[in-house]
Amino acid sequence: MKVFLCLILLVQSFISGGSDQPPFCKSCECQITNTTTVRRIVSCRHDVERIIFIESNWKNEKNETFDYDIVSFQNGVLPNLTNIFPASSLVSLDLSYNDIISIGSNVFMNLKNMTTLILSHNDLEKIDPDVFKGFDKDGKPSPLNNLKELRLGNNKIRSLNPDVTDHITELEILDLSNNPLGPIDNSTLLAISKLSNLKELYLQYTNITSLPDHLLHTLKHLQVLDLSGNPITEMPRTLAQAKNLTKLFMNNTGFVNLTEKNGFPELPKLKELHLCRNEHLQHLGKHSLSGLIQLAVLKLTDNIDLASIDPMAIAKAMDNNGGAIWPPLKELYLGNNKLSYLESELVARWDALLALDINDNPWTCECENQWLIEDLMPIYIKLNPANAKIIKCAAPIEMKDIKFADLFVKKSHMRCLDTNDARPDLDAAMLVGVLAGKYTT
Repeated sequence: MKVFLCLILLVQSFISGGSDQPPFCKSCECQITNTTTVRRIVSCRHDVERIIFIESNWKNEKNETFDYDIVSFQNGVLPNLTNIFPASSLVSLDLSYNDIISIGSNVFMNLKNMTTLILSHNDLEKIDPDVFKGFDKDGKPSPLNNLKELRLGNNKIRSLNPDVTDHITELEILDLSNNPLGPIDNSTLLAISKLSNLKELYLQYTNITSLPDHLLHTLKHLQVLDLSGNPITEMPRTLAQAKNLTKLFMNNTGFVNLTEKNGFPELPKLKELHLCRNEHLQHLGKHSLSGLIQLAVLKLTDNIDLASIDPMAIAKAMDNNGGAIWPPLKELYLGNNKLSYLESELVARWDALLALDINDNPWTCECENQWLIEDLMPIYIKLNPANAKIIKCAAPIEMKDIKFADLFVKKSHMRCLDTNDARPDLDAAMLVGVLAGKYTT
């Protein structure tokens, strides 16, 4: 109870004008969160240019820093950020949406506890190599060792200076998304390659067609990679070097057909793959995903031309006698593709799935898909009853719009189409009519 009362008093002091209220709270929004640790959050969206570098907003009369933890300055006009930030114990600084064009040297040198820096949604074209340089208590150059996350998305960066990462070598998350990098040049390659502790790299919508051959060679700890929104038509060879990758995003790329030869390399720890909105993707061939032996989540949705998936697409061949192993798939999303058929061999244990989506495909309701009704529908109804109730047949014409759920309840057996998509169920009536006419003339 005493702890709770103390927290209430602290919140009131920080937010509601108590005597110890920090100056930023007079013109900005302030709040306190208390999950595992107390966090003091300041959000400034007005008059940013005037208040951001006033020393008394950061320190009291005794030269003691105010206890800000997460600070955000947005919607300002700060084209040339050259002033050095006053000393602060903050751990996160958000400077997005401030029309920043350039940043001077050493501006963050006093923010030694900063772990997250957000510079997204500005007008940065380049970053000076000394922007992230710091100094120790003796005035000697010192890196910002605590900086773990750097967000540079949605700027105008075409290249990184090779030395720009020299002072942030402990970085674990780098976001360069939505920058016109085009082909990644050697300068940018060197800058990224120095980040040996990097765990997450975001390169979506950077207009790259591939990755330099050795980009991922030094990134031994990389776990998350996002290459979405780029006109990539061939699998980057350097992807094979990302042995610790656990999550890969390749949405909205230029892939057409993935086969065993041009498909994914062996990524022994990859657990989650996103291949969505690839409007040119038509086919996943045999063993095209076989190198993903630990795959648990496969998101393969909204590929409007994806008409076929080989039943052995994710299986890995073990010998020449047809033996194979399947990854321990737990979630499979195949919604809104162009699939009319799906073979049961695609997944080893459909009953082991925890999530499933096969809706919004033009399913052909004939005998080759009978297993969808008999075997898969009970599983689908259990996992996703809402979707299972609305999935429909698209062909043949006499089955159009009939719901899978109704076929399942009625234990219907769907007829087989012949090789020319003829309708043998109507042949008998036609033959009777022909014969009747012959013998009555």
